[in-house]
Amino acid sequence: MSMITIGLKAVLVGTAITDKTAAQIRAAVNAATFKKIGKVYQDTAQISQDAAEVTEHFEEGKSAPEVRRKKRKIPAAKFSIMNPSGLHLTNYEGGEAVDTAGWGTDGSEAVANKCIILVAEQGLTFVIPNADIDAVLNGNLSASGILLLEVTVTPLTNTGKSIYAFPSSMITATGTEDADPTVPNN
Repeated sequence: MSMITIGLKAVLVGTAITDKTAAQIRAAVNAATFKKIGKVYQDTAQISQDAAEVTEHFEEGKSAPEVRRKKRKIPAAKFSIMNPSGLHLTNYEGGEAVDTAGWGTDGSEAVANKCIILVAEQGLTFVIPNADIDAVLNGNLSASGILLLEVTVTPLTNTGKSIYAFPSSMITATGTEDADPTVPNN
């Protein structure tokens, strides 16, 4: 009996894992210590894959292609972190921590690759062992608005595969809170 993949339990983050096979990735994920990436804003987590680039070659006067080549795109994950702290901004957008709990950037700082795990409530858990993270601040600073850190996670090349989906029962990794102790209510 198959289980429908539904809900998001947590997004976990840790050190990038490279040069490993699927079984080694799963073992490394289950043995490693991860942090919960922060408070993922409701209904923002998604994983999506763009359509493949298709090149078709036709014989003159024929409407059906002789050859059809597809270059598939890799799925990417997106989600928003609510209430981002200086630590979140430093870790996922770049920059540096300043004055204990603050953040500063000139826009030129690199963000280290990380391992990202999207843990579903049930069904498949997605593991991106070597992920590029691109994050941008976005928020409506009003009484009804909220500041979000919008995160895009792109799988990068790896010895094995760039992204894995394992039944949630096979992934036992859990995460501790990724809290910045110098920021209240994080």
